[in-house]
Amino acid sequence: MPNWFSGWIKRIGSGFGHFVTHRDQRMAYGNLVAVLVGSNQPLFPLTLYVVLGEAARPSLWGMVSTLVFCVVPMVARSHVLAAKLLLSLYASLHTAGYVMVMGQGAGFELFFLPCILLSALLFPARQRLLGWALCAVPFLLFFAVQRLAGHANHFGAEALSSLWQINAISVACLTAMMGMLAPAPRDRYP
Repeated sequence: MPNWFSGWIKRIGSGFGHFVTHRDQRMAYGNLVAVLVGSNQPLFPLTLYVVLGEAARPSLWGMVSTLVFCVVPMVARSHVLAAKLLLSLYASLHTAGYVMVMGQGAGFELFFLPCILLSALLFPARQRLLGWALCAVPFLLFFAVQRLAGHANHFGAEALSSLWQINAISVACLTAMMGMLAPAPRDRYP
């Protein structure tokens, strides 16, 4: 590998590390998750296009969410609690938006699981009540979209099966990544 290329990679890695670093260990974790999820957002609608073709057009709004996820570390610099609330609530609302736009039954609802995990891991023991309340938001949104969203049957059985598999694998990978990157639970008990 040429020297200029490895130097370029090191500078990007250093900049990324500086962008997500925070004195609050849980906020640094939240920043990392936000940037990793945000950087994946432009790719997700493209994956759906491979499976659905033009029927994936409504999912393109998800590309805009990159900006919201990636602004979390900037908000965290001035107000940690606001950044944690933004990340937790937006992740849940983003998932609900996908279910509303794409329809239920295609596995988009599975993304509520990492939203619950994120809310549980962002808040230390002294803010546990807030963490529990934010864990309830994905549950409430899940039941709301079950009543409000149409079904994704219009994609056809084969496409629906493929969507479900893509979403299930994505949720499994995201949940595993979140668990592996989670801060040590040393502040679990007051």
